[in-house]
Amino acid sequence: MKKIISKVNSFLSKVAEKKLKIKNDRDQLPAERFIIKEPFSFKIDLTNYHINSEPYWKEQKVYQTHEIYYTEVKNASIIGKGVVVNREGEVLLESTIFQKEYLDKLNVNHLISCQKLLPTRKLEKVFSVANRLDKSYYHWTLEILPRILVATQTPSFNNYKILIAHHSPSYTKESIAFLFPSLAANIEEVKVFQRVITNTTRLIPFLHIRDTSTQMMNIYYPEMIVRLNKLAHQQIENSENIQKKYPTHLIISRKNALQRKILNEEETVKYLGKYGFVNICLEELPFQEQLLHFYYAKKVIAVHGAGITNIIYGNNLTLLELFPKERTIRDAHYFAQISAALNFEHFLIKYKSSNINQDLRIDQKLLAKIGKTLSLEML
Repeated sequence: MKKIISKVNSFLSKVAEKKLKIKNDRDQLPAERFIIKEPFSFKIDLTNYHINSEPYWKEQKVYQTHEIYYTEVKNASIIGKGVVVNREGEVLLESTIFQKEYLDKLNVNHLISCQKLLPTRKLEKVFSVANRLDKSYYHWTLEILPRILVATQTPSFNNYKILIAHHSPSYTKESIAFLFPSLAANIEEVKVFQRVITNTTRLIPFLHIRDTSTQMMNIYYPEMIVRLNKLAHQQIENSENIQKKYPTHLIISRKNALQRKILNEEETVKYLGKYGFVNICLEELPFQEQLLHFYYAKKVIAVHGAGITNIIYGNNLTLLELFPKERTIRDAHYFAQISAALNFEHFLIKYKSSNINQDLRIDQKLLAKIGKTLSLEML
């Protein structure tokens, strides 16, 4: 039934697409906006990033940010997963990660056209963080949490409801509650087949660059990575109930993933356990536990995957990332940006996949390479 509904929605959305009016604030900045920070330039310092090749993105390049600002959209409607429609009936493209492809992938164009027929809910002041990629831990961490962090600098933000999608992953509420405790009570879930009518919608542009100049890669502002790291450390240091002792050497398990698993994980963990490594399955831990594991970590071994995102909460750690040779090298840039912003040592070792799922079997040769790279000493 879900597949049928999905196909029907997709068809109706495509039919309604031509009737949409779209407003792209990146083409022309809103006249009524409140500037938080003027555009600035930055480089991604990969001095501590170690890879045995020269990927195209490793070239030292100066990036120019967009203006950081917020707008107050009066009498807007929010449809589906966070699509903001102004009172003139225009879709504000910035609310859909500033790209039409993400708007189209939501398959809600027909709901926008027929919004008056949807069940309606009224809220006074809102800040929506629901979008096409909000179920991705990486995108949630790099794109949503920094925007909430900036939003907390804006006037009277504690009076705003934070809208998240219905049935969002548990880490969405947990991360907001831990990093921004005063906002925990402001979280509201919204359903796809629903129209939220607001008096004021506060909109903050996404804090990354993605265009032809970046070869359509997401380039995140290093200062936002640093600020999120510092905020997490501040909240940890202010916590009074942390009594547990956390391991300093971690292996991130992907046993529950569909691909990039360590086929001989038990054997590998047993061997690396001699050097103090502990295996953790991140999706089985609440957000605060994930954060604390990385705060106390000194060395992390992980196959390329979303769990590595947690190094953003680290404290002077070293990362060894195992990366499949068959995968596009573009993807290695995801975590290189985080380690670079925080000046962490980051080693990337490529491996030949054992199957089409990019799984690997860690043999003695690779174990020796890992040991040499991390200068491991037996306990």
